[in-house]
Amino acid sequence: MRGVRLAAVAILLAALVGCGEEDPSTGTAELPVGRPDLPTPDQVVENGVHVITYEGVKKAVVEAEQLYFYNESGKVIGDTLEVRFFDESGSYVSTLSAKSGEMIRGSEVMTARGDVFVQSSETTIRTEELRYDPAQNRIWSDEPTEIHQRGNVVRGRQGVESDPGLREIRIRGGSAVLRSEPEVESRDEPEERTGRERDGEAAGEAPAAGGEETGTGRPDGEEAGTPDQEPGAAGDAGS
Repeated sequence: MRGVRLAAVAILLAALVGCGEEDPSTGTAELPVGRPDLPTPDQVVENGVHVITYEGVKKAVVEAEQLYFYNESGKVIGDTLEVRFFDESGSYVSTLSAKSGEMIRGSEVMTARGDVFVQSSETTIRTEELRYDPAQNRIWSDEPTEIHQRGNVVRGRQGVESDPGLREIRIRGGSAVLRSEPEVESRDEPEERTGRERDGEAAGEAPAAGGEETGTGRPDGEEAGTPDQEPGAAGDAGS
């Protein structure tokens, strides 16, 4: 009986001690913490994935290290963003990466900010801010933009507009076209040869104006020097 009483006392003490400790799985949930520069979100999802669809067709897949959801405004803000775009047939066409992004739930219109980089199989776009509208199937930017395509670099001073696959790109405002270094060298060489040829033609035309055909080339000039020696030879013979 004494052993049974001791066991019961031990169980009671353990129960009392357990009441003083909070079970982490059933305790009070902590409020989600957002970025210091943003209001407190209603929900935070780490390594979040969001699929953008329009009329039942998958248009893009958004991945972010953190997704902050704001129910009242309908905004979703993401950090360290990556977006994969798809065409009407569901085939992958390009990838966007940025430091952060903001999306409006419902319309799914998205704005990417900070080191925005869009890359397809042949073209890349770099800018600081870029928007995407799945309903219009287009991306655009009002910021200075740099486009790399097939060895060329195009800089749009007032932004760019394109489809997500970067197949139809329109530069906004003025632009400057800069070619890669190898193409610049190949472009300059013909100009240098043309200049030398013009100098040679100009040099050849002056003697021709005097009626001397031998002045049109160096080999003829060397042959023309042979008769210059004949008067000297004749003088030696006369002496």
